[in-house]
Amino acid sequence: MTRFGRSLIAVTMMSAGLVSMAAAADLTGAATGDARTKVATAVALANIATAEKDGEALLVATRLLAAAGPVAKPGEAVTDGKPTLFDVAALAASAKEMGADAAKADEVAKMPTASERSDGYWYYSCDSFNNCQWIYAGW
Repeated sequence: MTRFGRSLIAVTMMSAGLVSMAAAADLTGAATGDARTKVATAVALANIATAEKDGEALLVATRLLAAAGPVAKPGEAVTDGKPTLFDVAALAASAKEMGADAAKADEVAKMPTASERSDGYWYYSCDSFNNCQWIYAGW
């Protein structure tokens, strides 16, 4: 793993805390901001890890995404009113292919997926002034 990757994982783990956000719709105030930051961090780390082909970093990102609850892939099409969500099992498999510990990847792949949570999902939204943020929407 690259030095950058190790540093990014350490920062991510400190800032994210792996708090479950399955009930994100019930969060208010600072808790919503914290949850939003964790989702943004997880997606950014997944993108970086994929680009760098860093399996361990992708595994951390996958854990964070699983804990966050359903997260829509930014820029992906919406089909039948439903967004394209990050697939925890597929990300864990990719992490394993990139050299992440197989046992850990298999464990992460078994974490609850978006389809097992029904209260809503995170999506990336930008307004007409190009102010963008992650928003939690109920189904």
